[in-house]
Amino acid sequence: MKYDKPLIAAIIGAVSTVPSEALTRLLLLFGIGKYSIYQLDSLLITFNRPTTIIGLIVNFIVGGFVGIVFYYSLEKIGTDYLTIKSASVGALSWVFFELMFTLTVEGEYIDIRPISDYYVHIFGSLVYGITLGLLFKKYLVQMHLT
Repeated sequence: MKYDKPLIAAIIGAVSTVPSEALTRLLLLFGIGKYSIYQLDSLLITFNRPTTIIGLIVNFIVGGFVGIVFYYSLEKIGTDYLTIKSASVGALSWVFFELMFTLTVEGEYIDIRPISDYYVHIFGSLVYGITLGLLFKKYLVQMHLT
């Protein structure tokens, strides 16, 4: 059976957003932060009305794209220390999206967020990256990635 590895990478990237959302929701329950990852990303579309469903759609698309880019980058950077590399990818994607969010929405359509929100989202992005790496290791590297 021939596997469509980029499609599997996209699915893994999309699914890896779920644990990060769970962590950010848990932190919100403890009063840390203002928005979960899905709520924050939905603001890129709705500007001032955070909604989980739109955030899920945005995150699945972006997470899938990041998964595909990470999959192809592994051909160049190798699969050793996969979890560390994927956590780095999660952190880099956090930087990119925080920059996009700050330039487009924050301060214009919604109030400036508390600093704790940034910590909530960086931890969520690290969980995304770690989950991405673990799932890649189990489902793609095991299938002889290169």
